Amino acid sequence: MREFINRVVSITLRNKTYFQGVLINLSDDWCYLKYIPVDYIVDGFVLINRRYIANIEMTDDDIFTENILKLKGIISEKNVKLDINNNVNLLLDLRSKIEIIKIELKDHHKAYIGKINIIREHSVKIHLFSPNATWLELETFLYKEIRAIYFDDDYINSLKLILPSII
Repeated sequence: MREFINRVVSITLRNKTYFQGVLINLSDDWCYLKYIPVDYIVDGFVLINRRYIANIEMTDDDIFTENILKLKGIISEKNVKLDINNNVNLLLDLRSKIEIIKIELKDHHKAYIGKINIIREHSVKIHLFSPNATWLELETFLYKEIRAIYFDDDYINSLKLILPSII
């Protein structure tokens, strides 16, 4: 799989959900991508929990997309360096470097957006906020139940502009 680093790949999850992105790094627990939600548009980053991944491959479509992204200068851009070899270190990195994240659990139709509050050995506590950018409650998530973590995408960055600071 290391041969796919800095290449466009397709990832199929066990529930047949599909991701495409530029593979930044890979560990036993996480797959770190520059996220391509549609066509040749890169929108932020995603960390996918490896326990949910069924397959990682490079298709002809991925090669075509990669060529376009190289022409756009996106493949060679610097990425946020994260320690993905350990859940605690990963969340510490995300808390210090990213601030606001979106978490997707087993059900990909529901996502939680918030600020990392407390990091434990097997879980993380997130201070959630609503789609209207109002702060909600703290909620705990087990690492093993987190399917994907998104950050630095247009939706999150837009909400950050109007999000009131925490007192």
